[in-house]
Amino acid sequence: MPASKIDDIFNDLDTEPVSAPELVAFVGDGQTHDVTLSISRQLGYPAEVRDGECHDAMSYLADNPAPRYLVIDIGNDELSAATSIFSLVAALPEGTKAIAVGAINDIGFYREMIEIGLTDYLLKPLTEKTLLAAFHKAERAEEANRDRENSLQVTGNNNKTVVIGARGGVGASTIAVNLAWVLSDQLNCKTALLDMDIEFGTIALALDVEPTRGLREALEKPERLDSLFISSTTAKLSDNLAVMATEENLTEDISFSPDGIAILMEALAREHSQLIIDVPRTAVKLRKSILSEVGTIILVTDYSLPSLRDCIRTQSAIKTINSSCKLLIVANKTGGPVTAMPPAEFEKALGTKIIANIPDDIKLSIKAANTGKPAVAIDTKSKMSKALFALAKEIAPDVSANNKKTSWFKMVGRKK
Repeated sequence: MPASKIDDIFNDLDTEPVSAPELVAFVGDGQTHDVTLSISRQLGYPAEVRDGECHDAMSYLADNPAPRYLVIDIGNDELSAATSIFSLVAALPEGTKAIAVGAINDIGFYREMIEIGLTDYLLKPLTEKTLLAAFHKAERAEEANRDRENSLQVTGNNNKTVVIGARGGVGASTIAVNLAWVLSDQLNCKTALLDMDIEFGTIALALDVEPTRGLREALEKPERLDSLFISSTTAKLSDNLAVMATEENLTEDISFSPDGIAILMEALAREHSQLIIDVPRTAVKLRKSILSEVGTIILVTDYSLPSLRDCIRTQSAIKTINSSCKLLIVANKTGGPVTAMPPAEFEKALGTKIIANIPDDIKLSIKAANTGKPAVAIDTKSKMSKALFALAKEIAPDVSANNKKTSWFKMVGRKK
């Protein structure tokens, strides 16, 4: 839209056409205008600072290329602001970072804005310090994303594996724990185990370690992620195995963006040869963000009819979210005297082969739960352990088994 068709309350719009400025701002007061213009000049961003609101930004985007950064003044009407921002963010291309400025001083509103997809929300009166910090935060996130994309070109996400259950109770978390141990101990891979069920996760409990307190901070402030932060916020079970898990308060809201999840996963993947992520089945937004970032997805089921239904639905969702991933469907707790569905019928209805059958071993599972050790650490020669070792080789096919076995108590540094 030509500049002549837009009201210019500050009388400083350039009437010459500018193609794809790096920063476009729509503001409603003089201080926000002056601060935005000043920061754009300090950072060397070609900029257009206009008077207007969300609907003006929508009109601008309909006729002009999207900028690298978009600053929007949302005023003080919480309801209309949330609706307008949601529509605006949905219309933005992936490369545009949106920063909102407003007078609504409420932590719940801030979290809602971040969840919608804003890079940041800043309170009025706007200062150069806060706006500059917001741009620096956005730049760090961009750099992290570029590093992640470069890493993906090299590794193809091959060292990131999600374990997810088709339905509750099939044992996905148990498989994640045992796979991480096999990879770290028997295959000698430096491995991270990430429990993304931040309220009801069982990874820390299964391994008898204290939940770490840094997972929430890592998700809410991904710009802090570096080697030192990861080292200080993961529980070390051995030189080769680190666990990041938490048990957050059920009465508190937790807000984090998809960028935060991706940056956390990439930071862990850079520090480790293998990353195993236990993903809760019910967290829709979380699940989608994680599944899109990995190279291998293990979908755990059993041979029941409800599991068949949910396995078909989950398999379809995975293919939609991440069509290029390696999808491994695993049947757990098999080999019992009674099977709800014959495996051949299950596979026929599912339309694909089951890659592995993990035998049920009730005595070994109970012992593992009571001692806080993975089943594969207790009895490496059991049928269950052998099946899990074969599954681990599917994840890391080029890694040779480590002949030197390390006892679990030596790994965690305990004596009993």
